[in-house]
Amino acid sequence: MTLCSKLAIMDLLHQFLNINVLPPLTFIALLLLMPTFGLLKFLFSLKRYIYIENVAGKVALITGASSGIGEHVAYEYARRGARLVLVARRVDRLQVVADKARQIGSLEVIVVAADVSKVEDCKRFVEEAVNHTLDNVMDHLVNNAGVALIDFFEKVTRFSDFASIMDINFWGSVYSTHYAIPYLRKSKGKIVVISSTAALLTSPRFSFYNASKAALISFFETLRTEFDPDIGITIVTPRLIESEMTKGEILSQVGLKELHTLSIILNIAHPLPLNSKEYAWVQVEATEVCAKAIVDSACSGDMYLTEPPWVKVWCWIKILCLEVFEWGAQSIKAMDFLHKFLGIALPPLMLIVFTIALAPFLLLKFFYFLKRSKYSENVAGKHVAYEYARRRACLALIARREDRLQEVANRARQLGSPEVIVVPADVSKVEDCKRFVDETVNHFGQLDHLVNNAGVARFKLFEDSIQFSDYASIMDINFWGSIYSTHNAVPHLRKRKGKIVVLASAAAWLPIPRLSFYNASKAALVSFFETLRVELGSHIGITIVTPGLIKSEMSAKSPTKLSKAKLATGIPAKSTEGCAKAIVASACRGDMYLTEPSWMKVMFWMKNMFPEVLEWYSHSTFVKRRQTSKDS
Repeated sequence: MTLCSKLAIMDLLHQFLNINVLPPLTFIALLLLMPTFGLLKFLFSLKRYIYIENVAGKVALITGASSGIGEHVAYEYARRGARLVLVARRVDRLQVVADKARQIGSLEVIVVAADVSKVEDCKRFVEEAVNHTLDNVMDHLVNNAGVALIDFFEKVTRFSDFASIMDINFWGSVYSTHYAIPYLRKSKGKIVVISSTAALLTSPRFSFYNASKAALISFFETLRTEFDPDIGITIVTPRLIESEMTKGEILSQVGLKELHTLSIILNIAHPLPLNSKEYAWVQVEATEVCAKAIVDSACSGDMYLTEPPWVKVWCWIKILCLEVFEWGAQSIKAMDFLHKFLGIALPPLMLIVFTIALAPFLLLKFFYFLKRSKYSENVAGKHVAYEYARRRACLALIARREDRLQEVANRARQLGSPEVIVVPADVSKVEDCKRFVDETVNHFGQLDHLVNNAGVARFKLFEDSIQFSDYASIMDINFWGSIYSTHNAVPHLRKRKGKIVVLASAAAWLPIPRLSFYNASKAALVSFFETLRVELGSHIGITIVTPGLIKSEMSAKSPTKLSKAKLATGIPAKSTEGCAKAIVASACRGDMYLTEPSWMKVMFWMKNMFPEVLEWYSHSTFVKRRQTSKDS
């Protein structure tokens, strides 16, 4: 059978799965399995509640421990008799926290002044922590340190200010985890990752913060599939927590501050203290309550914790309806009662509502899809470029390899593009991004569509990573490359009411072992452009594309064993041509999202409803299978 016929059969299979079989059958199966699986989860949670880990005498290292969640998590561990290693930049504040932790009940507390964004500091404080104990162990690592910069993306003037957000929030957790792994594996320890609901429920003015927290979730979900079951990982997504920021000490400034608990899902239009009348409706949970829930969850071995738990309802709403709402209350006491009530009552009620409302909602979406298809723009990536060329669009092609660009340009002209220019550039360099946007606008006099497609990947287990500089390029190209080009293109796109197309990946929400940094970079992209879409409003359309397994140059270069493992999953790869056609059509329709092939969305439902099953499957398929074949 020829390659062309194989691809044709594969595309037919995708179309069959998209329209006829997989989504409706999966939805029915989920409804049937949900009660049984929910009962099993409930019984398992009871077991974990009964056999909760006793941390008395164990060593817990907490970053960002000078204030906020980090401070109160330290106090909660202290109440349970744990030995503490507190890490932050403000050593004077750390001493205050350490003294109180000793009074509460911690057997031993040491403080280490360090900056988690520096790899050498992370290596140092992990070594100090284990060297301080007689048996050289570490039992719990709490990655909590974080910062934020409050501003609209279009007002950004210096990217170096925002780079520190990713350096601290993401890379700080990566560095500390890397050096702690040998000791955590020895003790079968736990990692606690403080992310935020802002990673899922976007808030304007926090685009970089949201992206960093989304990257954290994806990275540690991938790590969990690589470690399982040697090291437990609890991913925490708190909502807005009572802290320095909510008392007005942070929102009164637009600048970097230590925000160890910044977890906003609010549409903040201007910095005001949350105790003002303008923010009287905002729900803020007590930090002590959140900290207790975090330590309880870590000791129980939970995979995820959303605090307060009823906030998960908004994540379900976003998954099914792409709508986000905020609720409010006026006092902390009333809020705490409301949190408890909603935590019990709201999830089952919302599940019933979803079951009743989902069918008519999907029908409305289908009719809206037909309407958009009818009024698609007549506009006139290698294959994305060819698809635009078929629609007679003028093209500016960007990549590092000029010789390859010329080949693509020649083919695009043959397919119908009136004019094509090529600009050799490296998207990881901010000056290159400014140059190719300027050259495009100067040549054509306008810019209508920007397709952020450049991306790279490295296939390796996290524990086998030696040089972090090798992996920094993944974030530089996949994430920052799209940020730089978008920032320079926004003024021109706004004039034309243009479109931005973002090539992310299904790997952003489907953790694939050996791709931890790639997955994180794509998750950061999704969260960032979701936030940007809220900021830009109707002026610029943004289509976020999350392709599954596509026949491409990147997939062709993947290691042979990994390719075999992918084939073992039974997921068919879609042709690049078919994917490119769907991408351009989706952008022209003005779609918010495109998952290609569309039946891959089923995996997203599975991940959110049955995360344990999906992560077990990923570990068995991509990690254990390769280890077994390697041993044999």
